[in-house]
Amino acid sequence: MRADKRMNCPDCRQRLEQFVDRELDDDDLRHLEQHLSACRDCADEYQWHASLKRLVRVSCGEGEAPAQLRERLLQILS
Repeated sequence: MRADKRMNCPDCRQRLEQFVDRELDDDDLRHLEQHLSACRDCADEYQWHASLKRLVRVSCGEGEAPAQLRERLLQILS
């Protein structure tokens, strides 16, 4: 992050996956949470990432991911 530690939208969006996966240090976590509380667009994008993670967790918990999800992941990974 930049030296002044203020979070802006590009900084926030770059760290959303790390935030969802709880991989941020305390300082970045605090700044990202502050930004999300003030920025509706980034908060909406965070909700999308969090919902996707929940969907994958639930789908994978059923033993086998749905065919469409498997196909999409294979496309992304190839």
